Amino acid sequence: MQRGYLETSDWDTRYREGFYGDEKEPHGLLRRFAPIVPGGIAVDIAMGTGRDAVFLAEKGFTVYGLEMSVEAIKKSRQTMTAKGTHVFAVRGDANNLPFRSGLADIVVVFYFLLRDIMEEITRLLRKDGILVYETFLKRQNLIDRHRAEEYLLDDGELIGFFPEMEPLFYEETITDHAGKRKIIARYAGRKR
Repeated sequence: MQRGYLETSDWDTRYREGFYGDEKEPHGLLRRFAPIVPGGIAVDIAMGTGRDAVFLAEKGFTVYGLEMSVEAIKKSRQTMTAKGTHVFAVRGDANNLPFRSGLADIVVVFYFLLRDIMEEITRLLRKDGILVYETFLKRQNLIDRHRAEEYLLDDGELIGFFPEMEPLFYEETITDHAGKRKIIARYAGRKR
């Protein structure tokens, strides 16, 4: 386990107490790039409450959502029930991705970073599979509560993790959603 990595009980507490909010809509970057994937298998790493996983299931994907927190999985199941969809919730640690290479047509990762698994994430994709990734830059600490820097990106770092992918989109930007500012990197790429 990496230094500073939260214990499962800490994640459960955060989800139980509503620390991550109650957003139901999928991330904009996923809405933008999911339509270029004709369907198939999707993997959502650190799926949280399942908003992106449920969106993909609604689009006809068979979805596997990896999540460490039991509380997050409970919330994702409530969302699935409300939307009439199904996601295979896999309780597990992203340090040990439990999926075989070449499984997925699309892999999504939002607001989660473990540098040690970046190469493994790309191995999950089939040829021509799409990766959609968005997370905080270190500059986020200048405008918001402090986050451990090992889980934040340096400027220009995200795109550097995927040299063998065909980049479809990359930006580093400041967003403002519901009064909350985020300094983030966004990436979408296709496996060659």
